[in-house]
Amino acid sequence: MKTQAEVASSTTNSTPVNVKDPVRLAFLGGPRTGKTATILKLSCGTYRDTYYPLRKTTPVLFTYAPQTPELTLILDQHNSKQLLEHALARDDLLLSPVISEALLRASLKSLSAGSAHDIHLAPHGARNDVYATSRDGGSAAAEISPILAELIDTPAFNANQFIPFLEASLHARLGKDVLRKLADTPRQPVNTEPLLVASGAGEMNGAIDGYFLTYSAIPSVEPPNYDELNTQVSPTTSVESFDSYNSDGTLKTASFGASKNDTTFSLLPVIKAGLEEAWSEYYTYKTRWDQGKEKDIFSIKLALRTMFDGKSSFKVDVPQNKLLQTSMNPADPLCPPPIWIICTHKDLPLASPKLINDGKKLAQLWRCGFLAVDVAQDIDQVLALMIREVVERRSLQKARKRR
Repeated sequence: MKTQAEVASSTTNSTPVNVKDPVRLAFLGGPRTGKTATILKLSCGTYRDTYYPLRKTTPVLFTYAPQTPELTLILDQHNSKQLLEHALARDDLLLSPVISEALLRASLKSLSAGSAHDIHLAPHGARNDVYATSRDGGSAAAEISPILAELIDTPAFNANQFIPFLEASLHARLGKDVLRKLADTPRQPVNTEPLLVASGAGEMNGAIDGYFLTYSAIPSVEPPNYDELNTQVSPTTSVESFDSYNSDGTLKTASFGASKNDTTFSLLPVIKAGLEEAWSEYYTYKTRWDQGKEKDIFSIKLALRTMFDGKSSFKVDVPQNKLLQTSMNPADPLCPPPIWIICTHKDLPLASPKLINDGKKLAQLWRCGFLAVDVAQDIDQVLALMIREVVERRSLQKARKRR
């Protein structure tokens, strides 16, 4: 089997369309969820069996070359009916509403045009911001150009050492009411890098296209203690309870503490709540920064006007500390990047079918995509599905701007 680098070098069009703007995707999750193994399998075609805990955020830039029929089917925007049938026939895959609605729209459009298959309506070549699709004559087999991708590997998420959106260098300036127990142990390491999107000095500054929230299908790497067998698991950490969510899939109350009964699956709501708060902080900062620049220009004009009019006072706005709400509409440019839930280790003997099914239920609740994989098998579809999601979202946002 050829690696991604070998396939990319042998492709006719070896220059990616997005060579100046790679697709940036971050992998977030608890310990032993296979984030590093998944990234290695996607970028190098191989992976390590030995577990080495990651200590810092590590980006991996490589050229992704989708060549198999399954990957071509996912990325080809003119094979909507076939992709929809393929997804419905699989138990380990749940398409996100953005992709599903795009496929339904394309299928209905092809049927209204009087064609049974939308493949006949496809042009010989199509192009978007990320990749290009080409066909030879009337062939149904499409060729996808290479895609430049940057996969961001992150350390294992620790709920006890996490402050959303804050920089580690700012901790000395924060009060005890913000840091809480972390103020008593200032030398304790705090895991902020994986969820850092922007606070004015973040290295990403919002330049991220999607998040993979990973969890393992294996319930626990260690057996429970005897004194924990009769204890009741709290609803916030139970994989059976979904009562703590609102109708839109958001958490009613976010608890950033962790218990000994936590699994990698129970960490997903905490990670998602941190992401939502981080993006709310980022958009608040960005919006008010732009508003501040406009007010500066207005203040200069007003100062010059009052200088000649003889008026020496004007109103000064009181600073606002309340966070702005982000939009959840994928067509809105202010909507946070998409999330896909990835369940790993699905083929191992200790894998729990209930945990896999709970991941699908959570994806339906959050209105996001879900995929169960195993690094021993081909997992290139993980990246293809997220790239298709990014492309469809950008198409919705462009269509909204044209209105």
